[in-house]
Amino acid sequence: MRCSLCLALELEPSDIGVSWRWLANKNDRMDSEIILYDHTPGGAGFVKEGFNNWEKVVKEAKEICEKCTCEKACYDRLKSYSNQSHHKKLDRSSVRGFLGNNGRDPGAGISSVNFFQR
Repeated sequence: MRCSLCLALELEPSDIGVSWRWLANKNDRMDSEIILYDHTPGGAGFVKEGFNNWEKVVKEAKEICEKCTCEKACYDRLKSYSNQSHHKKLDRSSVRGFLGNNGRDPGAGISSVNFFQR
């Protein structure tokens, strides 16, 4: 999502940080949460702009996964130095399923998109 946010807003990857965490839900199922944040101290508003243009961000993510000809993931699309500990798990076909119908389909991997500002 960071890569697609940067492409949609014409940013450098270093402008956006990304993290994740596990969430337990009421059905004893573990979900995860992807957290995007501005690297600029005090925030530059990039993530808020991405939230306001979410369909464009998801469209970029789908295009990243569809244009690539690698088997699972490559440095041109999904891999980076910052996510090297996850390289074996990256798979562009899984990302397409995760995104579903513009990232807002309740049956897809994304159950909600929220914006929190400090």
